[in-house]
Amino acid sequence: MPTDYTTHNEGQWSSKVLVKDKVKSQSFIVNVDIQAVKNQKLRMDITAALGTPVAALVMNGDKVKYILFRQKKYYEGLASNRVLRPILSVPMNPQLMHHLLFDQPIVDKNWSCSKDKKGFLTICESPMEGLKIIWKDRKGRKKAIYIEHEKASLQMNISSFTPKADEVFNLKAPKSFKKYRLR
Repeated sequence: MPTDYTTHNEGQWSSKVLVKDKVKSQSFIVNVDIQAVKNQKLRMDITAALGTPVAALVMNGDKVKYILFRQKKYYEGLASNRVLRPILSVPMNPQLMHHLLFDQPIVDKNWSCSKDKKGFLTICESPMEGLKIIWKDRKGRKKAIYIEHEKASLQMNISSFTPKADEVFNLKAPKSFKKYRLR
């Protein structure tokens, strides 16, 4: 029986994400470890296949901070659809991650969502934002989430879930990193 994530208020997820950047014509796989408190806080730690840190993102409400390790850059500002572009190539607001993880329909006039016969989300799409999100292959705590956009697509394979988040929702810029404000 698939896990009903709507009954949880926090958790930790481990996933592998296949990123297809259609603009740069390249694909890559990253590990994404996520911790979240439903509709409040989110942390994503992105590492390359061999464990090399790529990025870290923390979101509290609509405020976002993230680090791009290779570029030695630190950003902070408000959540928007530009935030995830340098991290996962998809122009998507990180606030949508709560919907993806906790299987919540996106309640917005620009979005429409559908559920299967068992009440699980199967698809949410917004033609205005050019985004389509599909949930598939639910087995126990595992599931696959597909995010489609004309510039990039993601296949996020959730491999594990723990129903408790740690207090890791802070992020500071390393001293040698250049700091930027998001607009």
